[in-house]
Amino acid sequence: MRAFRKILPLLILYFTSSSSLLVLNKVAIKAIPNASLLLFTQLGSTVVIVAAPALVGATRVNFKPKGKVIRAYSTVAVVFLATIYSNFQVIHSIGINPFIVLRCSTPLMVSVLDWALMGRTLPNWRSLMALCGILSSGSMYARLKITNPSFGVNGNGDASGGLWWSAIWLVSFLLDMVYIKYVVEAYPCSGLERTLYQNFLALPILVLLLNVGAEKYSVFEAASAAQSAWLAVVMTCFAGAALSFTGMSLRTELSATLFTVLGIVCKMASTLLNEIFVEPERDLARLSCIAAVIISSSFYKQAPLRQKGCDAHKLDVYKYIR
Repeated sequence: MRAFRKILPLLILYFTSSSSLLVLNKVAIKAIPNASLLLFTQLGSTVVIVAAPALVGATRVNFKPKGKVIRAYSTVAVVFLATIYSNFQVIHSIGINPFIVLRCSTPLMVSVLDWALMGRTLPNWRSLMALCGILSSGSMYARLKITNPSFGVNGNGDASGGLWWSAIWLVSFLLDMVYIKYVVEAYPCSGLERTLYQNFLALPILVLLLNVGAEKYSVFEAASAAQSAWLAVVMTCFAGAALSFTGMSLRTELSATLFTVLGIVCKMASTLLNEIFVEPERDLARLSCIAAVIISSSFYKQAPLRQKGCDAHKLDVYKYIR
Protein backbone atom coordinates (compact mmCIF):
# COMPACT_ATOMS: atom_id res chain seq x y z
CA MET A 1 0.00 0.00 0.00
CA ARG A 2 2.84 2.38 0.82
CA ALA A 3 4.47 1.66 -2.55
CA PHE A 4 1.18 2.40 -4.31
CA ARG A 5 0.82 5.71 -2.52
CA LYS A 6 4.35 6.58 -3.62
CA ILE A 7 3.60 6.15 -7.32
CA LEU A 8 -0.04 7.32 -7.26
CA PRO A 9 0.84 10.93 -8.22
CA LEU A 10 2.96 9.59 -11.10
CA LEU A 11 0.10 7.36 -12.25
CA ILE A 12 -2.39 10.23 -12.21
CA LEU A 13 -0.01 12.56 -14.09
CA TYR A 14 0.88 9.83 -16.61
CA PHE A 15 -2.77 9.01 -17.22
CA THR A 16 -3.73 12.69 -17.61
CA SER A 17 -0.83 13.62 -19.90
CA SER A 18 -1.12 10.50 -22.07
CA SER A 19 -4.87 10.88 -22.57
CA SER A 20 -4.73 14.63 -23.25
CA LEU A 21 -1.76 14.35 -25.63
CA LEU A 22 -3.72 12.08 -27.95
CA VAL A 23 -6.44 14.71 -28.27
CA LEU A 24 -4.13 17.73 -28.39
CA ASN A 25 -1.97 16.27 -31.16
CA LYS A 26 -5.00 16.05 -33.44
CA VAL A 27 -5.41 19.83 -33.09
CA ALA A 28 -1.69 20.70 -33.02
CA ILE A 29 -1.02 18.93 -36.32
CA LYS A 30 -3.15 21.60 -38.01
CA ALA A 31 -0.63 24.23 -36.93
CA ILE A 32 2.46 22.10 -37.67
CA PRO A 33 1.41 19.58 -40.35
CA ASN A 34 4.91 18.07 -40.47
CA ALA A 35 4.72 15.30 -37.84
CA SER A 36 8.50 15.06 -37.41
CA LEU A 37 8.76 18.81 -36.85
CA LEU A 38 5.93 18.70 -34.30
CA LEU A 39 7.68 15.86 -32.46
CA PHE A 40 10.99 17.78 -32.62
CA THR A 41 9.23 20.77 -31.05
CA GLN A 42 7.81 18.62 -28.26
CA LEU A 43 11.07 16.82 -27.49
CA GLY A 44 13.06 20.04 -27.64
CA SER A 45 10.60 21.66 -25.25
CA THR A 46 10.95 18.71 -22.88
CA VAL A 47 14.73 19.18 -22.85
CA VAL A 48 14.29 22.88 -22.01
CA ILE A 49 11.66 22.20 -19.33
CA VAL A 50 13.92 19.64 -17.64
CA ALA A 51 17.24 21.46 -18.08
CA ALA A 52 16.19 25.03 -17.23
CA PRO A 53 15.47 24.47 -13.50
CA ALA A 54 18.74 22.54 -13.16
CA LEU A 55 20.73 25.34 -14.79
CA VAL A 56 19.46 27.86 -12.22
CA GLY A 57 20.04 25.45 -9.34
CA ALA A 58 16.42 24.58 -8.58
CA THR A 59 17.00 20.88 -9.31
CA ARG A 60 20.03 18.63 -9.68
CA VAL A 61 20.77 16.98 -13.02
CA ASN A 62 24.00 15.38 -14.21
CA PHE A 63 24.70 17.01 -17.58
CA LYS A 64 27.87 14.93 -18.13
CA PRO A 65 26.93 11.26 -17.78
CA LYS A 66 29.47 8.51 -18.37
CA GLY A 67 30.05 7.22 -21.88
CA LYS A 68 28.29 3.92 -21.21
CA VAL A 69 25.19 5.83 -20.07
CA ILE A 70 25.25 7.94 -23.23
CA ARG A 71 25.54 4.83 -25.40
CA ALA A 72 22.69 3.11 -23.56
CA TYR A 73 20.35 6.08 -23.82
CA SER A 74 21.31 6.65 -27.47
CA THR A 75 19.90 3.17 -28.11
CA VAL A 76 16.86 4.08 -26.02
CA ALA A 77 16.34 7.16 -28.21
CA VAL A 78 16.51 5.05 -31.39
CA VAL A 79 13.98 2.53 -30.06
CA PHE A 80 11.74 5.34 -28.80
CA LEU A 81 11.66 7.13 -32.16
CA ALA A 82 11.29 3.89 -34.12
CA THR A 83 8.19 3.06 -32.08
CA ILE A 84 6.63 6.50 -32.58
CA TYR A 85 7.42 6.71 -36.32
CA SER A 86 6.26 3.17 -37.12
CA ASN A 87 3.12 3.83 -35.04
CA PHE A 88 2.25 6.70 -37.38
CA GLN A 89 3.01 4.61 -40.47
CA VAL A 90 0.87 1.67 -39.28
CA ILE A 91 -2.15 3.91 -38.66
CA HIS A 92 -1.62 5.61 -42.03
CA SER A 93 -1.34 2.25 -43.84
CA ILE A 94 -4.02 0.08 -42.24
CA GLY A 95 -6.07 2.45 -40.11
CA ILE A 96 -6.68 2.85 -36.40
CA ASN A 97 -8.99 -0.15 -35.96
CA PRO A 98 -6.54 -2.94 -36.92
CA PHE A 99 -3.90 -1.07 -34.90
CA ILE A 100 -6.10 -1.25 -31.79
CA VAL A 101 -6.16 -5.04 -32.12
CA LEU A 102 -2.39 -5.12 -32.55
CA ARG A 103 -1.86 -2.89 -29.52
CA CYS A 104 -4.22 -4.91 -27.32
CA SER A 105 -2.27 -8.09 -28.14
CA THR A 106 1.00 -6.71 -26.80
CA PRO A 107 0.47 -7.34 -23.03
CA LEU A 108 0.36 -11.09 -23.68
CA MET A 109 3.64 -10.90 -25.62
CA VAL A 110 5.33 -8.65 -23.09
CA SER A 111 4.30 -10.98 -20.24
CA VAL A 112 6.24 -13.78 -21.96
CA LEU A 113 9.26 -11.48 -22.38
CA ASP A 114 8.95 -10.49 -18.73
CA TRP A 115 9.24 -14.18 -17.86
CA ALA A 116 12.02 -14.97 -20.35
CA LEU A 117 14.19 -11.88 -19.88
CA MET A 118 13.22 -10.01 -16.73
CA GLY A 119 13.11 -12.89 -14.26
CA ARG A 120 9.39 -12.65 -13.50
CA THR A 121 6.89 -15.45 -13.26
CA LEU A 122 4.27 -16.05 -15.91
CA PRO A 123 0.84 -14.48 -15.19
CA ASN A 124 -1.42 -16.47 -12.88
CA TRP A 125 -4.75 -17.65 -14.23
CA ARG A 126 -6.58 -14.48 -13.14
CA SER A 127 -4.04 -12.18 -14.77
CA LEU A 128 -3.98 -14.35 -17.89
CA MET A 129 -7.75 -14.06 -18.20
CA ALA A 130 -7.42 -10.29 -17.75
CA LEU A 131 -4.88 -10.08 -20.61
CA CYS A 132 -7.11 -12.22 -22.82
CA GLY A 133 -10.05 -9.97 -21.90
CA ILE A 134 -8.07 -6.92 -23.04
CA LEU A 135 -7.33 -8.56 -26.39
CA SER A 136 -10.85 -9.88 -27.02
CA SER A 137 -12.64 -6.68 -25.93
CA GLY A 138 -10.25 -4.48 -27.92
CA SER A 139 -10.71 -6.69 -30.98
CA MET A 140 -14.48 -6.51 -30.67
CA TYR A 141 -14.36 -2.71 -30.36
CA ALA A 142 -12.20 -2.46 -33.49
CA ARG A 143 -14.56 -4.78 -35.37
CA LEU A 144 -17.57 -2.67 -34.44
CA LYS A 145 -15.79 0.49 -35.59
CA ILE A 146 -14.99 -0.84 -39.04
CA THR A 147 -17.63 0.37 -41.48
CA ASN A 148 -15.92 -1.18 -44.48
CA PRO A 149 -14.69 -4.75 -43.89
CA SER A 150 -11.89 -4.31 -46.44
CA PHE A 151 -8.40 -4.26 -45.02
CA GLY A 152 -6.88 -0.80 -44.76
CA VAL A 153 -8.12 2.74 -44.40
CA ASN A 154 -11.67 2.76 -45.76
CA GLY A 155 -10.67 -0.03 -48.08
CA ASN A 156 -7.85 1.99 -49.67
CA GLY A 157 -5.02 1.20 -47.28
CA ASP A 158 -1.64 -0.19 -48.30
CA ALA A 159 -2.00 -3.80 -47.14
CA SER A 160 1.52 -4.90 -48.05
CA GLY A 161 3.21 -1.85 -46.59
CA GLY A 162 0.91 -2.01 -43.59
CA LEU A 163 2.04 -5.54 -42.74
CA TRP A 164 5.69 -4.52 -42.90
CA TRP A 165 5.12 -1.43 -40.78
CA SER A 166 3.07 -3.49 -38.32
CA ALA A 167 5.98 -5.91 -37.92
CA ILE A 168 8.44 -3.03 -37.46
CA TRP A 169 6.16 -1.35 -34.90
CA LEU A 170 5.63 -4.60 -32.98
CA VAL A 171 9.37 -5.29 -32.71
CA SER A 172 10.09 -1.66 -31.78
CA PHE A 173 7.31 -1.60 -29.20
CA LEU A 174 8.42 -4.83 -27.53
CA LEU A 175 11.98 -3.50 -27.40
CA ASP A 176 10.64 -0.25 -25.97
CA MET A 177 8.84 -2.07 -23.17
CA VAL A 178 11.60 -4.54 -22.26
CA TYR A 179 14.94 -3.02 -23.29
CA ILE A 180 14.23 0.45 -21.89
CA LYS A 181 13.07 -1.22 -18.66
CA TYR A 182 16.46 -2.92 -18.54
CA VAL A 183 18.37 0.33 -19.19
CA VAL A 184 16.63 2.32 -16.44
CA GLU A 185 17.44 -0.48 -13.97
CA ALA A 186 21.01 -1.12 -15.17
CA TYR A 187 22.05 2.56 -15.27
CA PRO A 188 20.67 4.29 -12.15
CA CYS A 189 19.68 7.90 -12.85
CA SER A 190 17.03 10.24 -11.53
CA GLY A 191 13.73 10.53 -13.38
CA LEU A 192 14.73 13.97 -14.65
CA GLU A 193 18.06 12.67 -15.96
CA ARG A 194 16.44 9.75 -17.78
CA THR A 195 13.94 12.13 -19.36
CA LEU A 196 16.68 14.55 -20.41
CA TYR A 197 18.95 11.89 -21.91
CA GLN A 198 16.21 10.16 -23.90
CA ASN A 199 14.80 13.35 -25.40
CA PHE A 200 18.10 15.17 -26.01
CA LEU A 201 19.71 12.18 -27.75
CA ALA A 202 16.61 11.75 -29.94
CA LEU A 203 16.89 15.29 -31.37
CA PRO A 204 19.80 14.61 -33.80
CA ILE A 205 17.95 11.59 -35.19
CA LEU A 206 14.87 13.75 -35.76
CA VAL A 207 17.00 16.32 -37.57
CA LEU A 208 18.00 13.60 -40.03
CA LEU A 209 14.34 12.63 -40.53
CA LEU A 210 13.47 16.26 -41.19
CA ASN A 211 16.03 16.39 -44.00
CA VAL A 212 15.23 13.15 -45.83
CA GLY A 213 11.86 14.34 -47.14
CA ALA A 214 9.86 11.53 -45.54
CA GLU A 215 7.02 13.85 -44.55
CA LYS A 216 4.23 15.03 -46.82
CA TYR A 217 4.70 18.67 -45.79
CA SER A 218 8.03 20.49 -45.88
CA VAL A 219 9.57 21.91 -42.71
CA PHE A 220 9.40 25.37 -44.29
CA GLU A 221 5.78 25.05 -45.39
CA ALA A 222 3.72 27.21 -43.07
CA ALA A 223 0.22 26.14 -42.13
CA SER A 224 -2.60 28.63 -41.84
CA ALA A 225 -4.09 27.48 -38.55
CA ALA A 226 -6.33 29.05 -35.96
CA GLN A 227 -4.96 30.43 -32.74
CA SER A 228 -6.42 27.44 -30.90
CA ALA A 229 -4.19 25.11 -32.94
CA TRP A 230 -1.05 27.00 -31.88
CA LEU A 231 -2.29 26.94 -28.29
CA ALA A 232 -2.63 23.18 -28.65
CA VAL A 233 1.03 23.01 -29.79
CA VAL A 234 2.12 24.76 -26.59
CA MET A 235 -0.04 22.45 -24.49
CA THR A 236 1.40 19.35 -26.21
CA CYS A 237 4.89 20.50 -25.21
CA PHE A 238 3.96 20.51 -21.52
CA ALA A 239 1.90 17.32 -21.80
CA GLY A 240 4.76 15.61 -23.65
CA ALA A 241 7.26 16.62 -20.97
CA ALA A 242 4.98 15.30 -18.22
CA LEU A 243 4.38 12.05 -20.14
CA SER A 244 8.09 11.53 -20.77
CA PHE A 245 9.04 12.15 -17.13
CA THR A 246 6.29 10.01 -15.60
CA GLY A 247 6.84 7.24 -18.16
CA MET A 248 10.56 7.00 -17.43
CA SER A 249 9.90 7.18 -13.68
CA LEU A 250 7.19 4.50 -13.70
CA ARG A 251 9.40 2.05 -15.60
CA THR A 252 11.48 1.60 -12.45
CA GLU A 253 8.38 0.94 -10.33
CA LEU A 254 6.28 -1.29 -12.60
CA SER A 255 6.95 -4.45 -14.57
CA ALA A 256 7.08 -4.16 -18.35
CA THR A 257 3.72 -5.94 -18.66
CA LEU A 258 1.95 -3.74 -16.13
CA PHE A 259 3.37 -0.64 -17.82
CA THR A 260 2.03 -1.94 -21.15
CA VAL A 261 -1.41 -2.49 -19.62
CA LEU A 262 -1.33 1.02 -18.16
CA GLY A 263 -0.65 2.45 -21.61
CA ILE A 264 -3.64 0.61 -23.06
CA VAL A 265 -5.90 1.93 -20.30
CA CYS A 266 -4.81 5.48 -21.14
CA LYS A 267 -5.50 4.98 -24.85
CA MET A 268 -8.90 3.41 -24.25
CA ALA A 269 -9.86 6.16 -21.81
CA SER A 270 -9.13 8.70 -24.54
CA THR A 271 -11.16 6.59 -26.95
CA LEU A 272 -14.03 6.56 -24.46
CA LEU A 273 -14.00 10.37 -24.28
CA ASN A 274 -13.95 10.50 -28.08
CA GLU A 275 -16.92 8.14 -28.29
CA ILE A 276 -18.92 10.20 -25.80
CA PHE A 277 -18.11 13.75 -26.88
CA VAL A 278 -16.93 13.56 -30.53
CA GLU A 279 -18.64 10.68 -32.29
CA PRO A 280 -22.02 11.65 -33.80
CA GLU A 281 -23.65 8.50 -32.48
CA ARG A 282 -23.04 6.95 -29.06
CA ASP A 283 -23.07 3.22 -29.69
CA LEU A 284 -23.74 1.20 -26.52
CA ALA A 285 -21.91 -1.87 -27.86
CA ARG A 286 -18.72 0.10 -28.55
CA LEU A 287 -18.88 1.81 -25.17
CA SER A 288 -19.33 -1.60 -23.52
CA CYS A 289 -16.22 -2.93 -25.29
CA ILE A 290 -14.13 0.01 -24.09
CA ALA A 291 -15.43 -0.49 -20.56
CA ALA A 292 -14.58 -4.20 -20.82
CA VAL A 293 -10.97 -3.39 -21.77
CA ILE A 294 -10.61 -1.06 -18.78
CA ILE A 295 -12.31 -3.49 -16.39
CA SER A 296 -10.18 -6.39 -17.64
CA SER A 297 -7.06 -4.28 -17.06
CA SER A 298 -8.06 -3.73 -13.44
CA PHE A 299 -7.92 -7.49 -12.80
CA TYR A 300 -4.31 -7.81 -13.95
CA LYS A 301 -1.85 -8.29 -11.10
CA GLN A 302 1.85 -7.66 -11.61
CA ALA A 303 3.75 -10.95 -11.80
CA PRO A 304 6.31 -11.30 -8.98
CA LEU A 305 10.01 -11.91 -9.53
CA ARG A 306 11.10 -15.53 -9.46
CA GLN A 307 12.73 -16.31 -6.15
CA LYS A 308 15.63 -18.50 -7.25
CA GLY A 309 18.28 -17.52 -9.75
CA CYS A 310 16.42 -14.42 -10.85
CA ASP A 311 19.37 -12.03 -10.92
CA ALA A 312 21.70 -14.55 -12.52
CA HIS A 313 19.09 -15.31 -15.17
CA LYS A 314 18.72 -11.66 -16.07
CA LEU A 315 22.48 -11.14 -16.32
CA ASP A 316 22.96 -14.20 -18.51
CA VAL A 317 20.33 -13.00 -20.97
CA TYR A 318 21.28 -9.35 -21.04
CA LYS A 319 24.95 -9.88 -21.72
CA TYR A 320 23.83 -10.81 -25.25
CA ILE A 321 21.57 -7.75 -25.56
CA ARG A 322 24.40 -5.44 -24.53
